[in-house]
Amino acid sequence: MILRWNLWNYSVIFIFFILTRFVCAELPHKCDIEENNEFNDTEIGITISPIMTSNMIREIGIYWNNTNFRYGDNLILFKYHPCENQSQKLFTFTPQVSHGFKKTGKEADFIPTSQLTFEDQCLYYYATWVRDNVIKKITCLSTHPNWMSKRKKTLGHLKMRDIFIPGTHDSAAYAKFKDPKNDNIVEKYTITQDEDILGQLIYGARYLDIRVGRYPNDEHMYWGNHGFIKIIPLQVIINDVKNFLKNTNEIVIFDVQEFPQGFQTLHHHHHLIDYLEREFADYLLQRPVHVWKTTLDEIWSTGKRLIIGYDNSSIVLTRTSVWPYVEQQWGDVRTIGNLYKHLNKIEMHAATEDHSYSANQFSKPRAAMAELTPTFFDVISNWLGGLRKMADRVDINITEWYNSKWHNTANIVAVDFIKATGIVNTAIKWNDERAARH
Repeated sequence: MILRWNLWNYSVIFIFFILTRFVCAELPHKCDIEENNEFNDTEIGITISPIMTSNMIREIGIYWNNTNFRYGDNLILFKYHPCENQSQKLFTFTPQVSHGFKKTGKEADFIPTSQLTFEDQCLYYYATWVRDNVIKKITCLSTHPNWMSKRKKTLGHLKMRDIFIPGTHDSAAYAKFKDPKNDNIVEKYTITQDEDILGQLIYGARYLDIRVGRYPNDEHMYWGNHGFIKIIPLQVIINDVKNFLKNTNEIVIFDVQEFPQGFQTLHHHHHLIDYLEREFADYLLQRPVHVWKTTLDEIWSTGKRLIIGYDNSSIVLTRTSVWPYVEQQWGDVRTIGNLYKHLNKIEMHAATEDHSYSANQFSKPRAAMAELTPTFFDVISNWLGGLRKMADRVDINITEWYNSKWHNTANIVAVDFIKATGIVNTAIKWNDERAARH
């Protein structure tokens, strides 16, 4: 009996050993991480799709660029850091090319803005590059609330025109949903962001494209609009910006553009400026003598870090609290190919210009408006499927183009649904490169 019992136990131990070896051959050890110089230039990023369906919201995507790519390497998505006991492997993919993008079919958790902080956070999800069962590169879905001030020593001598600034298009046109819903036709073509203003800033945007509508008979006179559609009271937007500025040392451009409703006279503009001056009194940087030629160090030295651009030259001439608006470079295009042509044209022009803008008193920054623009017919026919689907098709291309082609010339790049891009990580990377060259 003793012999039979021992044989049985040895058999169980042997089978357990074989199974353990098999599992370990399939998965990297939780803490088997070996980041080295060979993978310094390897890029991995996590995106969150803006598309909502009845079955999926916030689908996670992974993009990569690895010049040391080998066949047999794996990309593995984890929930929680691979070294944590609670870590879960969600998705494994074997790339066949050195750079690309892959949707995972996995849904990210809803993260309310109240759970975001003013320090860098890794938000649950980690993407890893694995070779021979060893993690060679790891990144996370992250926030960047202090990326600019962290680089104060290296970027401080530069002007806003000289740095790569991530921004959001129609920043006030946001809707943040926990669960999927069916957009109506108006929502499909007005909502451009899925984070509120505070969330956009915490994730890394430093340029806000604000369209203000005036409604004198409304409970809230001023609204953030998309075209003639009012989206959110301007006071809510202002409160978010003040909260961010209070808790960080970042510089923010609050660019007021277009005035789509209710601004018939200069008096209406002056009234809005009075309101903005009162609300932003603790943060608003009065327009300096050198205007946009002012360096980041000079801005920081004032203790005021909010720049209000204003899309009305008469007002700018008479009010020192506002700056000339940022030049928005629109392509008004409806296809990815035409958007590439537009962006390539403006970035190639920036690469070849003789910097004659330096002789300009204002030396305005420029914003590449990196999104598709539907026509009225597109909206009523809905053949493009809405802004969420349009952004989902184009946003990862924006990341690739600016990372590989236009990183030396990029100034402000304004996107729809900022988390669907890697534009913040791209801007941070190439600002570090620019600082090293200056």
